Amino acid sequence: MKIKWIAICCALLSLQGAVTAQVLVETESFAKRGGWVLDHQAFDKIESAYLMAHGMGRAVEDASTTVKFAEGGAYHVYVSTYNWTAPWYSGEGPGVFQLKVDNRALSNKLGVTGSCWGWQYAGQVILSAGEHEVRLHDLTGFNGRADAIYFTKTKEVPATDYHVFAAERRRLSGYTSPRDIQQVDLVVVGGGIAGCTTALTAARYGLRVVIVDNLPWLGGNNALGVRASGLLYKNLYPQLGNVTCQVTGVELSVKNDPTAYQVDPTGFGDVKYAFYERHLTQPAADSRGSDMLNAIERLEFQGEQSVNRQEQNLKTQEYMRRNASLQRERLLREAGVQIYHNIHVFDVIREGNVITSVKGKCLQTGEEYRFSGTLFADCTGDGTVGYLAKADYRIGRENHAVAQEPSAPQTGDRKMMGSTMQWYAFPRADAGTFPRPEELPWAMKVDKDYFIDRSSWAWWWETGLEIDNATEAELVRDNFLRAVFGNWAYLKNHLPKYANYRLDYLQHIAMKRESRRLLGDVILDETDILERVEFPDASFTTTWTMDLHYAKPENAARYPGWEWVTYCTHHKPLAKVDRYDVPYRVLYSRNIDNLFIGGRNMSVTHQALGTVRVQMTLGMAGEVTGMAAQICKKHGVYPRAVYEMYLPELKKMMKRGAPLR
Repeated sequence: MKIKWIAICCALLSLQGAVTAQVLVETESFAKRGGWVLDHQAFDKIESAYLMAHGMGRAVEDASTTVKFAEGGAYHVYVSTYNWTAPWYSGEGPGVFQLKVDNRALSNKLGVTGSCWGWQYAGQVILSAGEHEVRLHDLTGFNGRADAIYFTKTKEVPATDYHVFAAERRRLSGYTSPRDIQQVDLVVVGGGIAGCTTALTAARYGLRVVIVDNLPWLGGNNALGVRASGLLYKNLYPQLGNVTCQVTGVELSVKNDPTAYQVDPTGFGDVKYAFYERHLTQPAADSRGSDMLNAIERLEFQGEQSVNRQEQNLKTQEYMRRNASLQRERLLREAGVQIYHNIHVFDVIREGNVITSVKGKCLQTGEEYRFSGTLFADCTGDGTVGYLAKADYRIGRENHAVAQEPSAPQTGDRKMMGSTMQWYAFPRADAGTFPRPEELPWAMKVDKDYFIDRSSWAWWWETGLEIDNATEAELVRDNFLRAVFGNWAYLKNHLPKYANYRLDYLQHIAMKRESRRLLGDVILDETDILERVEFPDASFTTTWTMDLHYAKPENAARYPGWEWVTYCTHHKPLAKVDRYDVPYRVLYSRNIDNLFIGGRNMSVTHQALGTVRVQMTLGMAGEVTGMAAQICKKHGVYPRAVYEMYLPELKKMMKRGAPLR
């Protein structure tokens, strides 16, 4: 018996030694990121954020941190990475980097191989107990990426199934259980315009509200630079849109003035730039200001500059977006909303058809959070909460038989609108060189027979047209990078007018137009809109055309499956929408009892999504959701009951408008 006990003790001591001989370093928690950017678009695959060397072909500054080792000795080092161009190219990848420990590079270059995320052997290093500096050293500027670094005394590769490795990741990071956030009335997931207006409206009615977002700022695509608004002066309920104006920075005094909008002959339009509040164009003093600029892909100027008008306009837009985000945050905090930035929701806990909580992971620290609530609003755009809760949803185009939509195909498919990112090249004295097309065999093949002759982004630069933009966001973004780099390589090296230009600005977080659509008690379709069907629960008003994007035929023929140039349908006769009042019943799930659905993942067909997806329209939908949430709390009911039992009360609230303070 004594011998057995000694054996157990020895085993425990051995186990303890094995544990302390393993050190996991999450790159997203590095003390200094240098020129590397934080990215979360592979989270569904690796359950983590990662750092990426986003240098547009110029090697970026090292990312660095200090790591404490309890034991000295020889460590084998593995890095979670891969060759991001492997889906298109079988050769060596361009995202090459090295790992340095105490400023000494380990033997192996990383990011050169690997067809998917996995653990690559960086080399061996001998360390003393204590603190050591670890660096990510970029060699190319072409988007090498690193998720985590694993030091172990035994040459044993960590689990290559990242969902299996998640438990070990939690153990080694010290986050064995999630941080519980006190239960609230409404948990809003997604911090775009719809999420902000939902949270702000509900909070002003007295609800306890939490908003959770996986970006460092509030505003979603609006904060990234897209400002497609729609009209606010044709509303069935004229007081809807007031909170939306506050959240987007539009002067409330011009909301119902048609002359404040730039309207296309087809009838759709945007608020004129001049009517966004002037103070939002001025730099704001804020402790997070530099982080905000980093998060919105700040311009990096190296060496001698020659700032032209286009470049100055871009810098002004950067300030405007940053300050609009800070203004949103101020409004929400004043209303009592608890804001959680940089948290990606990855799990949902249900009891029957009722969500009790959602779990999210901080993209900067790896710590997990649990948010409990009575009501939930999925404003993610991707329908993330609904998908995790097993809510009914659709993706792609419905066939004609589903709703007899005149524009629907006879056979349904996976075609959808894709994702875009802004990019700019500017003339400057230190323009330098850029690799020739033949030096970038992994990029899009662009030549004299086909190239896009421009030095900046446009709305029709778009990819991911038949790919799931929710689960394959990284792949979609990477395909966009291939398009920009391939096209720019040709322009820079073959068109003399671009010889003194440099690619200086390229976002790395994609702005999505379509992915999942959750299903409610009403699924709004094109036929409803064209025939002007009047629903008893008509609420917010949409004015944009049924504007859908598809690959241009020539681009599709050259790059089948990986298209990157699109056209839009808003000038087609059937696309015109003078105004249409959307039913409240598109704003909650038909099979998850306490789930509101907002943003572009609301209950519509692919065809109808074309009109409701713009930001002012989604903002007004959020206001309606916030009002409905107040009714739910007041009467102790779920969203469906608002329509079935309390619709007159909702109508009174929409007529009155949400509180402005």
